Formats: sequence, structure tokens, C-alpha cells
Amino acid sequence: MRIAHKIILPISLLLVAGCSSKHAAVLSGDSAHEMQSSIMMLSQNLSSDRREEFERAVETIMLSTTDRRLSADGDRLSPQAMSLLKGRTVSQVIENAKLIRSASASL
Repeated sequence: MRIAHKIILPISLLLVAGCSSKHAAVLSGDSAHEMQSSIMMLSQNLSSDRREEFERAVETIMLSTTDRRLSADGDRLSPQAMSLLKGRTVSQVIENAKLIRSASASL
């Protein structure tokens, strides 16, 4: 009986922790289409004000890249923009966009 508690409890805690973290809700995707899907999935779970702020931040980051041409598949997400977004949380994207805006305002 004690062995069951020593094995089942830690496994249960790991499963609960893994399920509740949801991978910290970060943007992911190796193609422009996958990244766009990830952006849409994250924005769906936000309040309307937060969603608007997030979408504006994504747009700022997209426009801030030096390679503003269309990517190979015609999407507006260039490889540079994708690298700036990939692995970032909503809050990190918003903060990065604020930094970009403040840096460009000082130029």
C-alpha cells in the first residue's frame, strides 16, 4: 500500500502539473501558417482589450523586421518576424513591441 502511494502520488502530481501549464502558452510554429494559427489560438483566450493589444504588438513586431517582403508562401510573417515571436508568451510579445515602439520614437 505504501509503495502505491510512493509511485502514484508523484505521477499524479506530474500529470496535473503538465496539464495545467499548457506549455506556458507560447507562440510556436515552423512555418508562417503554423505561426499564424498559434497567434490566433492564443488571441482567442484573451479579453477583447488584451486581444487588441496583443494583435497590435504582433503587427508592430512584424513591421519592425528589416525583411518586410512577403515570405515564400505569400504570408506577411517573414522569417525574422517569426524568430522574434516564436517561444514568446502574450505578455512577452506585448513588452517587446513596447520596446520597439519606444526605440523607434527616439530615432
